[in-house]
Amino acid sequence: MALGPKAMGDAIAANLEAKTGKTLQGWLAALAREGLHDREAALAWLKGQGLGHFQAQLVVQKHAGEPLYDDPEQLVTEVFRTQPEQRATYEAIVRELARDHRFVVNPCKGYVPLYSPRNRIFASFVPTRDGLYVGLVGDGFDVSTVPHRASRGGTERMTVGALCPDVETGVRLAAQSYRNDMAEG
Repeated sequence: MALGPKAMGDAIAANLEAKTGKTLQGWLAALAREGLHDREAALAWLKGQGLGHFQAQLVVQKHAGEPLYDDPEQLVTEVFRTQPEQRATYEAIVRELARDHRFVVNPCKGYVPLYSPRNRIFASFVPTRDGLYVGLVGDGFDVSTVPHRASRGGTERMTVGALCPDVETGVRLAAQSYRNDMAEG
């Protein structure tokens, strides 16, 4: 079963001692002893101690006092910080889509994915300078699509994406991607 971002962070923290020999509190204390306040230097030092990328990110974020996926609403606000006008379109798409489809919104730091009942991401929203982008699963879309880039979040199953010029188009795209996800084996 796929974990959402908060559950993933909690799982990483819970497994730190078994995987690295120190608890989260132990790594926070070690980082404090090193006196590293620069994010990149702290990440490099932790990775040098044998922590993986996500483990190191967790420790640095907690050390900096940043909530790690504790507030989904704040994550959505942060995702749309540079393009706040696109948030209304995103929210309307989610509301309309929820009328006919069951899914879970599980925001991340750079994008907002929607998870189907199969616990797989079927749509991933990212605000861009050009408009609200949605990463999609499968094919058969009735609008022009572009190859999906991993830098726009989502999942490796996403092969295409498109801009959502309006709510109606966004709902059609996400609904088709949902159907594609549910039809996959």
